[in-house]
Amino acid sequence: MIPLIITLIIVVAVIQIRFLESALKSVKYDCHFSKHLVEPGEEFEITVTITNRSRAFIPFIKIEQVFPGEIRLKGLKISETAAPKEYMHHTSTLYLMPRSKYIKRVKASFPHRGRYIFPGAYIRVGDFLALGDKVKEHESKQQEVVVYPKAAHAEDLENVTGGIMGDISVRRFVMEDPVMIAGFREYSGREPMKAISWSHSARMGKLVVKQFDHTVEPAVSVILDVEDKGFMGRVSSLRSEIDAKAPPATAARGDADKKEFAFSYTGSLCRILEARGMKYDFLTNATTANTSNRWSYIPEGIGARHFSVIMEGLGRASHTHVEPLKTIIDNYLQKKNYDRFVILITIKSKSRILADAGYIEKNNGGKVYVISIEEYLAYETGIFSETAV
Repeated sequence: MIPLIITLIIVVAVIQIRFLESALKSVKYDCHFSKHLVEPGEEFEITVTITNRSRAFIPFIKIEQVFPGEIRLKGLKISETAAPKEYMHHTSTLYLMPRSKYIKRVKASFPHRGRYIFPGAYIRVGDFLALGDKVKEHESKQQEVVVYPKAAHAEDLENVTGGIMGDISVRRFVMEDPVMIAGFREYSGREPMKAISWSHSARMGKLVVKQFDHTVEPAVSVILDVEDKGFMGRVSSLRSEIDAKAPPATAARGDADKKEFAFSYTGSLCRILEARGMKYDFLTNATTANTSNRWSYIPEGIGARHFSVIMEGLGRASHTHVEPLKTIIDNYLQKKNYDRFVILITIKSKSRILADAGYIEKNNGGKVYVISIEEYLAYETGIFSETAV
């Protein structure tokens, strides 16, 4: 009798082990997002699919999904802790019939700008007798959602950029000379049909338009400077000057706040350029995703694709800079984009940047505007105006 019982135990154990191994291999986990680039607070949909690819019934599946700590989920109860965590976990259980799948959709959003990585999930399967289980980690292939900066206050932005846009618009309405063609670029959908070069389009296999000389078709260069070397002394001095005569809300902000607002302001400025149909290129010394990977130059363009590349970069941008402003200026001048309007957005004060702006104007020939985020945030009560060199 005892040998029979031992034999039965061994047989059951072997069947269980094989069942669990087979069931675990048969379960497939997929996670997809409806959007990968969103604005703060904008909802997107996370679709999770669990598939049983075997012919066997799996009575117990436990899914532990891992989410970024700042995510906001609708319809999922997740225990919140007092201390913020980098990641949080949500657990659910289910069973799957043979050759079937389970699909769950969840609305999600992020309150702040940034790059958010979804690590994946842990899948655990059990048997009929609940005597054991096996677990498998499903890593996502660097699935991520990028949240671009929130828009700056529209009225403030219009007040600051009003003079700049007025100057640019005057030049923009000069009659284009159909003879002075500087080159060709990809058709964005905004240009008139007469601007399309059908011969070049046929050769390149895509629609391209004529690019006229910049003296009659002005373009804009946007430069974002987040260099903060030697900046803290100035911040402390400015704060001590302001605190005595201004409420806390108008006091000078920290470097992180300045850079966050600089990202928001830059994105909103590019949005205005898009709305007014003005071509622009973009340069910055900000690094992306807290790495040394550089996103330093976006060539001249216009349209949804061009705008989304810049906004994604602003969403990924970290609070560190890869090179000084002087290097960016030298790189910009090497491109020989003469007689262009340049909008220089910096976290420094205007007094520290005017020499650099003058250097651009001297070598480029176009008008340079300096927008100081430090002074904008220090004097939110309205003592701010853009400076043209």
